[in-house]
Amino acid sequence: MKIKSKKWAGIVIGIAALCFALAIGLGIYLHSTSQSTKPQRETHSSKITVNQFIKTIAPIAQKEQKKYHIPASIIIAQAGTESNWGRSKLAYKYNNLFGIKATSKKNRVRMYTKENMNGKTVEVKQYFAVYNSWEASLKAHAELLAHGTKAKPNVFKDVLKAKNYQEAAWALQKDGYATDPNYASELIYAIKKFKLYKYDE
Repeated sequence: MKIKSKKWAGIVIGIAALCFALAIGLGIYLHSTSQSTKPQRETHSSKITVNQFIKTIAPIAQKEQKKYHIPASIIIAQAGTESNWGRSKLAYKYNNLFGIKATSKKNRVRMYTKENMNGKTVEVKQYFAVYNSWEASLKAHAELLAHGTKAKPNVFKDVLKAKNYQEAAWALQKDGYATDPNYASELIYAIKKFKLYKYDE
């Protein structure tokens, strides 16, 4: 009886050890799988040139133009002027090209921004959305223009109705997209200077 009990004890210990090893192995596998599937955030050079920036985002802007009828030139000009053509920290590190504010406590970063208040430019600290890529930022921007906010879903309807980039630029200012009184003029200037209108074709 003693021999059999020792034998069964050895088998039980062996099975327990095997189950323990399998559990550890499964845990390591699941951890590595979750790590590999988690999307990594893109990072970009803070020394990117204007032409490099335009060539990088132009194809994405054209996709959004086809989807929402927002001129690609407007999307590129907005992204460029608001991110210093991809060279602002919010753009190259956090992939936020348009200064879109955070709407939740997740995926956000707090940074200083310049706002025009009562005719004066002041610096204020706000939470901004963080994106995994420039493409994600461009899509979020296009969706904002197309669908507005929960409180004002049709706030940018004039932009969507615009027949060309000039009308779209002035519609953005009219609909209150930015606090800068020269916003539309700056967009039109950038579009003409870098010939961004060619991406609308």
